[in-house]
Amino acid sequence: MHIIRGFATTFKHLLEEPVTTQYPEQIRGLRERYKGRHHLRRYENGLEKCIGCALCAAACPADAIWVEAAENTDDARHS
Repeated sequence: MHIIRGFATTFKHLLEEPVTTQYPEQIRGLRERYKGRHHLRRYENGLEKCIGCALCAAACPADAIWVEAAENTDDARHS
């Protein structure tokens, strides 16, 4: 009985369309909720558009990022 059920499953899937995508030839479109790559944007003057949330420091697996609060003045620009 198990062999017949196995053959039935095999033949059922044999007639279906494959779900794999041949990547270089068939490029899948972007999803509706895709927001793009995460990266730190900058203003035209070169300063970072950082809001100080420290999520980058929390997500860094090597603990190579730390966030230190500082005020930007015309004399001392921190980025």
